[in-house]
Amino acid sequence: FIIFNYVMVRIIENYTLYEIIGEGAYGKVFRAINKLDNKEYAVKVIEVRRFKENKKLEECTVNEINILTNIEKNEHIIKYIDMLKTPNNFYFVYEYCNGGTLEGMLRKERVIPEKQALLIFKQLIEAFQVLNKYNIMHRDLKPDNIFFNQGLVKLGDFGFCKSLEKA
Repeated sequence: FIIFNYVMVRIIENYTLYEIIGEGAYGKVFRAINKLDNKEYAVKVIEVRRFKENKKLEECTVNEINILTNIEKNEHIIKYIDMLKTPNNFYFVYEYCNGGTLEGMLRKERVIPEKQALLIFKQLIEAFQVLNKYNIMHRDLKPDNIFFNQGLVKLGDFGFCKSLEKA
């Protein structure tokens, strides 16, 4: 950790991790900047010991990475970028979404106008068309896993997704 402008930051390879933007049962998600391209990313940090304690976590993480790596790129699905490892942690790098989540929007706005709700729904359908094409079931659709980035809806958190056998 390094103190930078009175904020404690962590540097992992080319990424400088700043504030926590999300937290789950197994790790934290940080806003990060890559010093090579000066772009923002979301970096999920999970301790190595967590994978040793919970084999299901490893299975879910590998599954998420495989699916996000192998499906066609779509503007409405979060992009997986890279994985880094230190002796204590795994760092999973994803596209950063600067507009928060649908959960945050609902908490703030309480009600979403019909026109805006239909636009969100349309973009989610476009994301699910890709998943359907690859026979993938998300299995964790909730407002916290629907992100906004520069006016676009992005479906994220594929940790519980499952690839289904074709009939």
